[in-house]
Amino acid sequence: MQRDALLTQDELDFIRTMQHNPQLNERDVTSSLLVNGGSQIRDLLTRLAANEQVTLQANFENQQMTFPLHLVEDEFHAMHLRLGVPSIYEDGPKIRPWRLALDEPVALENIKGQPGPLWVHEVSCKGVLLENRSRSKPPRQFALWFSPSGYERISLRGIFERETDRGLFAYHLSQNDQDETERLRQYILQQHRLTHPTMHL
Repeated sequence: MQRDALLTQDELDFIRTMQHNPQLNERDVTSSLLVNGGSQIRDLLTRLAANEQVTLQANFENQQMTFPLHLVEDEFHAMHLRLGVPSIYEDGPKIRPWRLALDEPVALENIKGQPGPLWVHEVSCKGVLLENRSRSKPPRQFALWFSPSGYERISLRGIFERETDRGLFAYHLSQNDQDETERLRQYILQQHRLTHPTMHL
């Protein structure tokens, strides 16, 4: 390399790798929202988002996706509306959160990463369906870690609701940490994209 070169060969290789990585070049379509409805509508949405919980709902076949709208400030101190990670619901006799049925059950882990007797069969943003592989009764509540393959583990807190006809145990999730809730919704959205690719074109 020439002595007066601005970048080393390693730096050039790194930049080329970044440019050719398709994941890094994908635009996150759910991150920003452009409102073309005139200043009155924009001002109204901005005021509502600043003071209330505002959502955008989309219906597709038998499913609903509800996106929270957040007010964010950019580097120039201008306020913009941004779409959050959606909650996904199924229509039916009763609207309920979309459940991801896992191909293989995943054991819930303790803080040290050791698997326990509770195995996740289905998960939604509001609850989990668990198998109890111990001889003792399932706990009334739990605070454990969900570690799906290829994804960062997520803290879950559940409160027992009922036993199903299949002998599984339904728990309502009562997440205390907003970051953990958001990570669970991100995971469910990612899996929903794989399960229903036509909805995410």
